[in-house]
Amino acid sequence: MTTRDEFNGPSGMGEMERGTPQRLEARQRIRTLAWGALCVLLAVWSVAWGVGAVTGTADAWAYFVPGVVLLAIALWARRSTVRNSPPRHL
Repeated sequence: MTTRDEFNGPSGMGEMERGTPQRLEARQRIRTLAWGALCVLLAVWSVAWGVGAVTGTADAWAYFVPGVVLLAIALWARRSTVRNSPPRHL
């Protein structure tokens, strides 16, 4: 088997029709990635406005505090999503 044949073979995902385990797993992965991206975005926002608050930028606290609150909510939701996901079988 050549290297080219290895890449042209099946992808290993299987059928992606409705109700299949592969499709459910793909949805769960996308949800987890979305929550992770939201957490990163809110963390960057909070750190940026936190630095602004320390350096004395006007109204920085008004953006920093809600950013921290939203980050805490997003982290809690992400943790709940990961914990409530169906078990992965190896």
